[in-house]
Amino acid sequence: MILNPELRRNLILECNTHRFILVGGVLAGVFTLVSLFDSRGSGNLVANVGLVIFVLTTMAWGSHRAGESLLDELRERTWDAQRMSALSPWSMTWGKLAGATVIPWFAGSISLCVYFFGRQGPTVFERLEVIATCIAAGILVQSLSLIGALVGTRFDKHGKSTLTSWATVGILALLYAYFSIYYKSTDEIQWYGTTYNRNKFLTASVFALAVWNTLGAYRLMCMELAIATRPWAWISFMLYLTIYFTGSYIPPDCPLTRAIGLAAAMGLVVSIGATYLSAFALYRDPLTFRRLKTYVENSSQRRFFEDMPAWMASLTVAALCMLVCVAMHFAPEYSSLRIENVRLGAIAIWLYAIRDLAVLFYFTYSGTSKRVESSTIILLALLYWALPSILESTGLQNLSWLIRPPIWDQPMLSIGIIGVQVIIFSALCLQRYRQHISPMRFS
Repeated sequence: MILNPELRRNLILECNTHRFILVGGVLAGVFTLVSLFDSRGSGNLVANVGLVIFVLTTMAWGSHRAGESLLDELRERTWDAQRMSALSPWSMTWGKLAGATVIPWFAGSISLCVYFFGRQGPTVFERLEVIATCIAAGILVQSLSLIGALVGTRFDKHGKSTLTSWATVGILALLYAYFSIYYKSTDEIQWYGTTYNRNKFLTASVFALAVWNTLGAYRLMCMELAIATRPWAWISFMLYLTIYFTGSYIPPDCPLTRAIGLAAAMGLVVSIGATYLSAFALYRDPLTFRRLKTYVENSSQRRFFEDMPAWMASLTVAALCMLVCVAMHFAPEYSSLRIENVRLGAIAIWLYAIRDLAVLFYFTYSGTSKRVESSTIILLALLYWALPSILESTGLQNLSWLIRPPIWDQPMLSIGIIGVQVIIFSALCLQRYRQHISPMRFS
């Protein structure tokens, strides 16, 4: 393990006797000062401050260091040399995660020890459970920060952009809001009709998400090092999210058809979201379609899946979920929840995704890589919100349906309208592709 060159390099850069002494001295001073204000003398105040310091050091500072370990190499122009080295993607990934964050983990370890020995009331097992959740959360945010840095290399090759850092903060805020709202109301939760302890379920959820994020960082590192991979890990992650979120809606003694419909609807939501995320965040190679066509003509199945972009795999999974939702149109209606009554509306939702991808690739094929995402978001905001709202406010509601049809009230009409939009934007995208990309074959 210690022979990993990336880990050794980061340890040499980060480990310094003065740093360890400084961090240890500051923590000792903080805990001593807090203990003086603990009027009850129980030690709970010091223990709770230990958890706060863990969040500030291992999670906040550690996530910053995990992302900066890659951005620093971009700034110093050493990342290209790293990419050409013989290091494997996994060695590069955990070498950065474990080496660049050694000081934050050192501070966090001291804080967790203070919490464990100072907290009064909870049992030893309960305190260990809190510590395990904190460790998993630390791995989660640090791997997510590394993912943000890897995605950011596509936007800024000099490591100056903070866009991905803010995006990482936003995702962490959403995760915190989800877990705090979902688990605050009761000490027990229902998942697939079975009751589970809230804290244990939260610990398991954070651990699982930490594992998936670490795997995601590894797969992105494979892409950055130009190592061919197939989209099975991405599809498995979507399947995991579908199973996880579906369990919240499955009541005890749930009929099989209802469970299938719920899983299909949730899978549609997850896969469509994954389609947008991967299409906007990852590199869109203009020549991907030409290569995929060549692989199909040559019956090269392995190369086809290795070159398949993540958004295409997500959209394929969404198509399968859409077919199941459409089949549920003939099943009985069990509740008024919209997630259980997608049915024919699933076709419109899937077509929406295709239309939006056509808009994204229309700007991608413009010949310049600047402001592609921002231009797409502005146009989609006009189509989804601004133009329909203006037409509706002037009393032209029926005309606004030509832009944003009511997929829940009029699914068949919506399918037709969105289908026409798909044809229009696809034709524009194809025209721009032939103008800017297709002539490259003669260059």
